[in-house]
Parts: sequence; structure tokens; C-alpha cells
Amino acid sequence: MKLRNALFILACGAVAAVAVAQAQRLLIINGKVASNDVRVINGRAYAPIADIARSMDLVVAVNGNRYELTRKGGTGQLDGMTGKSGDWLFDGGWRFRVNRTYRTDAYNRVNEYYDDPVYQAPEGQEILVVEYSYRNGNRQAAPLAFSASLAGADGSARSPYHNDFPHDGDRWFSQALLPGAEGRGAILFYVPRGFQPKDVLITIGGLSGYDDSVRPAKPTVFRIGLTIED
Repeated sequence: MKLRNALFILACGAVAAVAVAQAQRLLIINGKVASNDVRVINGRAYAPIADIARSMDLVVAVNGNRYELTRKGGTGQLDGMTGKSGDWLFDGGWRFRVNRTYRTDAYNRVNEYYDDPVYQAPEGQEILVVEYSYRNGNRQAAPLAFSASLAGADGSARSPYHNDFPHDGDRWFSQALLPGAEGRGAILFYVPRGFQPKDVLITIGGLSGYDDSVRPAKPTVFRIGLTIED
């Protein structure tokens, strides 16, 4: 009797497993399985947006009550992470745009920091100011941490002197932004007079906040072509 009961229980388990397997619903896109988590609610089929985006090589950006499917990189990109001034570039978690670039002999700091609020170019040099915007494309509040480098038309590379943005006690670490919120800043480079810049390289590091579903496997590098304002 005990053996019969055990066999009956095993048989029931096998039937249940088959029933679950048969009940699994798949979403197929272009002949490939995009999601195995399709749910039918009130007669309508639903699949996770992240699964659909991944199958189309897109990323999901959440902005308030809006869900946006977009390509990694943004508008005007050449190889996914390259653009020009005015383009929004996007890596799935953070958007970045250079707004304007100009030369000056003196710069008045906008955000609080620990040194003199006025930056004066040393003799024989000038300040190249790269103004930028950044937006949090994640689903939760997060900080942005990045470094920058300036590439010259002559092949040289220069490090910034200062990053003027709403920091969180660290020169390269922003205050946390809410989803969809935007911050602004300016990167200052001391360069020889007449220096011709080509690109600015923005590297978003691992300390930046990312949703797990869009966190890059390695730091994001945005390469942005600069146009000097007369």
C-alpha cells in the first residue's frame, strides 16, 4: 500500500510538471524566443519590457511614468557611444550631452567647492570651458561619477583642472538625482592659447548608480566632438 501511494504521488508530481511546462507561454520575435515570461491577464498577453528591449538590442529608460526603448548611445552616434555637441548620448543608465564649448581668461565658479571661486588662466594659457548636462535614466535615485579627458587636434591629451557641478563632497561624484532629473556642470581645461580641441572623452565609472538590468560590464566612454563658440 505504501509503495502504491508513493507511486501515485510521483505520478501526480510528473503530471503537474508537464502541466506547468505546457502552460508556459513564449514571446517569439523574428523567429527567436524573446521572453518565456508571458502572462495573460483579462485575455491580454503581457511580457516584460526588459525582455522585449533585450531581444531588439535596445535598453529601457524610465522617466517618471514613461518607459522608453532606445538604442545604446543616442542620437548622432557613430559607433554607439560617439556623438557631437548637442547630442544626447545614452548607455542605458545615464544620458550625457555637451551644450557648449568656449574660451575665456577667467571663470567664476557656479557651485560650492573648497577653493577660490574665481579661476584665472595662467600666463600664456586660456581656459577651455565645456558646459554639459546629464540625466538619470535609471528607475531609482542615483549619483553620477565620471572622469574627463580632452583630445587635441594635434593628438595630445589633457586632463581637466576642475569640474564645476553639484558635487557630493567629491570632485567627480555628483549629488544623487531622481529618475529623469537633470543636472548641469562645466569642465575646465587649462590649455595653451590657440589650442585646437577635437573631442572630450567622458568615462562613467563603476561608482555611478545603475539599475542592475542596465549596468555596463565595463565603464562607459562617451566621445563627443567639440565645436568652439565664437
